[in-house]
Amino acid sequence: MKRIRSVRIHCLLVTAGLVAALALPGGAGAQLTKGQKILGVHVGLSGVGSAASVGVSGEVAYNSRISIGGWLDTWSYGQSYRSGTESANWSVRYVAIAGTGAFHFPIESNPKWDPFVGLALGYYVVNSSTSSSLGADYSYSGSSSRLFLGGFGGARYYFKPNLAGMARVGFGSSYLTVGLDFRM
Repeated sequence: MKRIRSVRIHCLLVTAGLVAALALPGGAGAQLTKGQKILGVHVGLSGVGSAASVGVSGEVAYNSRISIGGWLDTWSYGQSYRSGTESANWSVRYVAIAGTGAFHFPIESNPKWDPFVGLALGYYVVNSSTSSSLGADYSYSGSSSRLFLGGFGGARYYFKPNLAGMARVGFGSSYLTVGLDFRM
């Protein structure tokens, strides 16, 4: 229940930030420049377990079309059962760490948009646990990790010179992501 409440709070914060950004006046341009840094926060739907993920991302412009960066996402899911004095619980937690490379498509007619496509090479760190008091008490915990390769596409829309809304679709750690990005 705490996880669901936490994800709802993150979604509300991102939505509030987008609404505030839309309400503020100001011009913005999305053209990438060499050495430009972008940091962001996001929520998404994970590609494993169909749970909501939260994460942070960052990238640096190698030139006006290519950026390199990374992201860190985390999510978990599980179930609890209770019947009288007996109970059973299980949970799985994922942490995805990825390096990314993206190609950006400048739109000269509308410089507030920054569409991109890219690849991610990452590593899942997975932990699971189970406990039960059904019959005999027992508990188990384990971990398993693996590499993943992902592809993504998306766009940023700059509300202000240093503030953008971001949406990304693809495969890898999350298949749908929305968030706020800040140009440094």
